[in-house]
Amino acid sequence: MVKVPNTIPLDPNDAMQLIDLPEGFSLELVASEPQISEPVALTWDGNGRMYVVEMRGYMQSIDGAGAKDPVGRISLLEDTNGDGNFDKHGVFLDSLVEPRAVLYVGNGLLVGEPSDLWYCRDTDNDGKSDTKEKVYDKFSLRESNVEHKANGLILGIDNWVYVSQHGRRYQFQGGKFRHEKVPRVGQWGLARNDEGRFLFSTNSIPAMGFFIPPEYLVPGRNKGPEKLITGAVLKVGKYNEVWPAMTTTDLQSGVGASRSSNGTLRSFTSACGQSFFRGDRLGEDVNGDYFVCEPVGRLVRRSKVRYLDSGHLELSNLYEDSIGEFITSSDGNFRPVNTYTGPDGCLYIVDMYRGVIQEKSFLTPYLKQEILKSKYDKNIGRGRIYRVKRDGFSSGKKPNLLDADPKRLVASLKHPNGWWRDMAQSIIVSRRLVKLVPSLENMVISGSDPLARLHALWTLRGLSRLENEVALAALGDADERVVSASLRAINWSPSEYSYIETIIDEASPIVIAHIILAVGQNKSQESRGLILKCISRFPMNERVLRSVLAVTSREHLKSYRDKIIANPVFQGDAKTKKANEWLKRWDKFVLNE
Repeated sequence: MVKVPNTIPLDPNDAMQLIDLPEGFSLELVASEPQISEPVALTWDGNGRMYVVEMRGYMQSIDGAGAKDPVGRISLLEDTNGDGNFDKHGVFLDSLVEPRAVLYVGNGLLVGEPSDLWYCRDTDNDGKSDTKEKVYDKFSLRESNVEHKANGLILGIDNWVYVSQHGRRYQFQGGKFRHEKVPRVGQWGLARNDEGRFLFSTNSIPAMGFFIPPEYLVPGRNKGPEKLITGAVLKVGKYNEVWPAMTTTDLQSGVGASRSSNGTLRSFTSACGQSFFRGDRLGEDVNGDYFVCEPVGRLVRRSKVRYLDSGHLELSNLYEDSIGEFITSSDGNFRPVNTYTGPDGCLYIVDMYRGVIQEKSFLTPYLKQEILKSKYDKNIGRGRIYRVKRDGFSSGKKPNLLDADPKRLVASLKHPNGWWRDMAQSIIVSRRLVKLVPSLENMVISGSDPLARLHALWTLRGLSRLENEVALAALGDADERVVSASLRAINWSPSEYSYIETIIDEASPIVIAHIILAVGQNKSQESRGLILKCISRFPMNERVLRSVLAVTSREHLKSYRDKIIANPVFQGDAKTKKANEWLKRWDKFVLNE
């Protein structure tokens, strides 16, 4: 039943009474004002301490006055007794202007504060940053509007840090960061799944994805048109429609964006803060689901994800049949802006909890009128962080990976919670724990857990200790994610193509695409021959098509096209609509390169 929104700010307990979740799920308050104010992002260190970015200058009045004042900060929250409550609060870093992104890496924090990206460390263990090193000075234009600046720092499984709405990626090596160009995508937020695939979003498109891993998109390695990298997400049913619990009048585009039947927001208009849930405390049926926030609609979407052989990710709203969402609220100040998998295996929601979410640059006369009518402009200076729990599951234990024995770091690569696996890998790589190489190699070759094998392989790559013999052994892995990673993680020379050739006949389309991308970095005749053999396995597979176009120069595309048309598999479908559409798509990519 759609409700009239509450417009006055409520204390956390009262506000939680207006938030609805499916049966069996519940919310716990983790932090709120006065400890934190205007939270937008967070991260944890290896011991489970939480760092919260507070954009305290954001829209403190209807005209956005004071937005450039240095009042932003990063708070440090700590659970001192392991009971799951963050009972200790301090300020790690302050005097920031519009901070928006944070990630723990190495032994410090990457902090996004346009126009700079900083690396901040606490060298004397007093809970405060005492070093602030500039990593990059063009992180975003300081004077551009808030929603079109870089954000969403996230560590890829390949040991690179990726950013939403920013054309670079970063890697921590030897205490310093290096960076290189990648395509600029996204708006607010970036999500990564277990194998390392990313989804990003724009305000009205809740999920967009790459067909091709990021390292092949670095200028000079990608030969094809940039547009071929996206379009990897398919949506089921009325996926772009949203189902708020309250009438929604404070819309930037006016009443036309709401349903005439009940006054609710019709479709996504502020999609952001997405994540794949990779924890172990909400049940197996939630693991791998895709969550995305919609602060204008005061809701959080939960999506089921299906991986297709074509390389597409198919998303569906789990609650569409009941015309619902995972989390909704009838409190007009509920403004979810980010989601995370926590060290305890639960899902975390960052709620900016404020009246105005639209930045002043796009504040239309209609929206301004609605804000003033509801006095939303007065609801500032608050913020909450929630933990989503499920009946029958307790929160996982507090980590202490920063103090762990190196052998336990290797063991943590097998942890069922993806947060632990990522953190253990990051610590091993950043500390250059090369003495662990034999254990990591053993895990790649004979480990029983495919995700552990995957992390061990990328950890070796991060240490620059991935030997070709180990990668060759991984080519025979039973899990296509590990096989694909072995193809990505080293540079394959023509002398090793015979090993790759042995797996082509039984390989899945995903592995075939990775073979094409891997050998396509070499421009030899042997490489072209292997690519043609790969195409012959799946001549009309979308991901295979995109991979060929990404690594092939124009001069060779026609010969590939002719060979595909002559392929018996293609000939069997030559007169079908599917074959004709495939040829049109190929020609469109090539001609419009």
